[in-house]
Amino acid sequence: MTLQELEGVLQRLYDREARPPPFHLLAALTAVRTGTPLATAATAVRTSAAHLKKLVEADEPTRHLFGDAPADFASKALKVRATIGQLIIGNLAERVFEQMYRETVGTTELRLEDDRHTRGDTDYLVKNGQDRPVFRLNIKFHGSQFRNAQELVGLAPQDCFALATYKIYSALQKQEREHLPYIFVIVGVPNLTGSVVGEVVPDDLVEFATLARHASKIVGKRKIEDVIVSAITNRPQAFNLSEQMRQFEERIRNVLWRVLSARKADALLREKLFERAYALRVRAFAKNYGGAELDMHFSVSQELVSLEELLRVLRDGGLQALSVYLERGTF
Repeated sequence: MTLQELEGVLQRLYDREARPPPFHLLAALTAVRTGTPLATAATAVRTSAAHLKKLVEADEPTRHLFGDAPADFASKALKVRATIGQLIIGNLAERVFEQMYRETVGTTELRLEDDRHTRGDTDYLVKNGQDRPVFRLNIKFHGSQFRNAQELVGLAPQDCFALATYKIYSALQKQEREHLPYIFVIVGVPNLTGSVVGEVVPDDLVEFATLARHASKIVGKRKIEDVIVSAITNRPQAFNLSEQMRQFEERIRNVLWRVLSARKADALLREKLFERAYALRVRAFAKNYGGAELDMHFSVSQELVSLEELLRVLRDGGLQALSVYLERGTF
């Protein structure tokens, strides 16, 4: 990536916003090259003259900022592209969910609060008129089908939703600790995967994100990917992606959204542990499937309830009615 290409990427991503380190140094580099004294330029970006001098004297400024590119750059770029694609899907799904929630429940005193900034295990808190949280929501998107589901867990691939057992445990523990019902909101669009969506991401953004992810000098690498996703979904016209983002969002909006409470997930896990958590039946699973999670598999059609039904109960019966359904494990 040349210095000019890097500048173009940063301009589209950050516009007038402050650029994160070390990219804030490029303004000082430009200043020095147009005649500003080194010390003055360094002070303007809050760095030392010695530190800035290394960038100014570097034969390849971008290489100085990123370090050497990984030898297997192409394969790593494919993974980064798929990751960005998956993050875009998640971002669009959360946007659709917010609209669905407000259209259905927006007339009550309950309101939706974004909890994603905490980097925790939930996406939203629902609060009452006294600003007290009343339940948690975690949106799960699944686009890839478990091809061997029928053979291994007795469910058709299109009727199978996998959820890591530790997430079920963690959700129930959080629910018991906080006395707040915990609900998984599940949406699946067949064949809408991170790899598919990632194909539309411009090559220079993928190159930038890949270099950043594998650069030892750069911190906050996930934040850079988040900035890319935010820019693409909020300003798609800047990347000539308006139509693609609209189509992806429509596909997500037009499927049936479903819900699964932590209480019901836990009950089904205990009832169908060896039937549906097939990893427990596989000898040396952790050794043979390195990095794989121990999943519980649920029937989408039989064990998950529509989000529309949950929101209807919340709208018509209020929080007390919904709480009864959740504690009974109906949802």
